[in-house]
Amino acid sequence: MPGSIIKVWIHIFGLLSTATLGISRTFVSIGNISQPYTITQVKNPHWSPKKVHVAELLAAPFRKHRIPMPKALQIAVDDVEANSTATGSVRRANGQSVAGSSGQFVFPVRIGTPSQTLYLLFDTGSGDFWVWSWLMPKALTSGRNIYVGTNSSSSAATRTQSFSVNYASGSAYGVVWNDDVWIDGNGGVSIGVLDNPVECAQNVGGVTLPALTAVDGLFGLNLWVNDSEAPIPQQTWFSYVAPSLAAPIFTVCLVQNGIGTMDFGFIDSSKYTGSIAYTPVATLASWPGSGYWLFNWSGFAIGTHAFNSTSIQILTDTGVNLINLPESIATSYYAQVKGSYMSDGGWAFPCAAILPTFTFGIGSSRFVVKAKHMIFVGLDDGTNCIGAIQPTDENSFAIFGVPWISALFLVHDYGKKRMGFAARVSD
Repeated sequence: MPGSIIKVWIHIFGLLSTATLGISRTFVSIGNISQPYTITQVKNPHWSPKKVHVAELLAAPFRKHRIPMPKALQIAVDDVEANSTATGSVRRANGQSVAGSSGQFVFPVRIGTPSQTLYLLFDTGSGDFWVWSWLMPKALTSGRNIYVGTNSSSSAATRTQSFSVNYASGSAYGVVWNDDVWIDGNGGVSIGVLDNPVECAQNVGGVTLPALTAVDGLFGLNLWVNDSEAPIPQQTWFSYVAPSLAAPIFTVCLVQNGIGTMDFGFIDSSKYTGSIAYTPVATLASWPGSGYWLFNWSGFAIGTHAFNSTSIQILTDTGVNLINLPESIATSYYAQVKGSYMSDGGWAFPCAAILPTFTFGIGSSRFVVKAKHMIFVGLDDGTNCIGAIQPTDENSFAIFGVPWISALFLVHDYGKKRMGFAARVSD
């Protein structure tokens, strides 16, 4: 690559540990990092749709974030698990299914020396950076890129660190290596971290993870910490990069079922219209060190109904494909959708139904999510669709996933610990 390599030594301490460990990393760049730095998704060469039971899809956000499912969904999931048969690592069951798979559009990341390119899902809902690795059974790694730590001259095993994460009804676990991690942007600019922790999966247990995604791993971008790594939780890749950027921020401009972008270190005014409404990152009372990108909205409105000034805590998560709102709000929304019904623990409706918009507030600002963002996926019958809005417990935080993230321009301000929302130019 053209340009010189710039190195900045970074010393950051592990958080949330009674035995705090000093961790040293090196930020590196090729090219001028003071200029706008944009990364663009590519279509995943490994992607293909898979048959998945609806209940398994709807359960994913709850399993990922370790929160109780609504009773109807838990019953549906229990029924699937009790009546299904395992074929390899993919579980089949009677009942509704969809031809769905996350990970169709991904960001390429280079790891090691020489570089190994993996196609990763960038996940603001977690701090984990884990990859499919050479340590896994070969039966689980076919048809995807894997990281081979022993093929990299810049890698080193930590020997003491391990990780374990849960997604849908599956899980991933393994050991941690350190290696160089690069992301290539526009204009020949690349940024990276030397000796970054890389969680190398040894196995993927459960049944839905291999079916739901064709990605080569997940790239965590939560606020500061990877809490799934033990015994010492580690910082995220962005926490090492942020101090060396023009500004310690990144923005998200995703496209539902299309190619999106992320910007690092700057805000591209051509991607949004109007003003950006900022709100402080909220703290989760039950888990104050989670590092979630949480915010409190100031209320909501369904369709043309009056604005309801009710504060709700919301988690933004680019690794989730649903919108989980308190059950009372989800029920009120579908009361406005003709022919809507509950099935497999979630809301569905005729695909031809007229769907209302949804408005939410950030302070005095109002943002309208169009009806086109309210459909999650079509059922196999070709007539009915699963809604993007699904219920969660009234006492839990809500989850703001890709369907609505793709309707807006989001700013993640790492320096000021705040989030910004703006209307998209292209929506």
